[in-house]
Amino acid sequence: MNIIYFGSSKFSLIILENLCLSGFIPKLVVSQPDRPKGRGLKPQPTEISLFAKKTNIPIITPQSLKTSEIKEALSGKSPDLFIIVDYGKILPSSLLSIPRIAALGVHPSLLPLYRGPAPINWALLKGDKETGVTIFKVAEGLDTGDIILQKKIAISDNDNAYTLHEKLSPEGAKLLIESLNMLKKGNWTPTAQNEAFSSFAPKLQKEDGRIKWQDNAADIRNKIRAMSGWPSAYTFYKGKIIKIIEADIILVTTEAGPSTIETVKKDGIYVSTGNGILKIKRLKPEGKGEMDAYSFVLGHGVKAGDKFE
Repeated sequence: MNIIYFGSSKFSLIILENLCLSGFIPKLVVSQPDRPKGRGLKPQPTEISLFAKKTNIPIITPQSLKTSEIKEALSGKSPDLFIIVDYGKILPSSLLSIPRIAALGVHPSLLPLYRGPAPINWALLKGDKETGVTIFKVAEGLDTGDIILQKKIAISDNDNAYTLHEKLSPEGAKLLIESLNMLKKGNWTPTAQNEAFSSFAPKLQKEDGRIKWQDNAADIRNKIRAMSGWPSAYTFYKGKIIKIIEADIILVTTEAGPSTIETVKKDGIYVSTGNGILKIKRLKPEGKGEMDAYSFVLGHGVKAGDKFE
């Protein structure tokens, strides 16, 4: 089966690795160009690019997909399938007609829920108890094509964006390989998405991570889980950014106003919210490494009655 694979992220890398192990080795990989990263802002290749070079799979990293040269390069491979997994750009309609059979996408949600670039984060932000993976035919709309296979995955109370990525990527690989084997047997029955249940998961912005202490404790904890990695859930203490890494909720009434530190203990910093107490367990102060909350208390003289901004 002649496959061209589009991907750029760790999520797409895990799926590509599993594809290759199952014998579905792409004839060509397409990934994002090198981007500046790290303190030195030196251009760095995507993890997909590194993998393709390591395994001698031909790879291209075009700045744009809208050129005649790219269309000719893709058409020249006579692909049966495009497989598109977190590539980072929407493919122009002029390219979607190139593969002989279809362009397939792997999306980490139960489509039509959470269409868009950040489905894992928004499922956590909304406090969902389950999510999943969908294999679908890529169409011109954003994540709107017919569904081939879906699998539900439970979201545990301790999951964050990182752990949920780790759960969903291998499941996405298994489901994609199952879909490809079904295709080889001519056993496909794609079904249309139900637009009545559609929702959108927009790209995260830095401001999305800012904690609003008037929210209830459960919603703030969901934000902490959802924003892990980037942009991180953050607040301010004495003018400095504090990223909150891990927290628990305590459903008790409190007379202190939101953002007020009720008490400090060895197991955490207890902060009043709009409803309930948030117990901060781990955090990262501006310019410092990650630490447990009590270490921060000892190093910064944090006391009951202080407030986060």
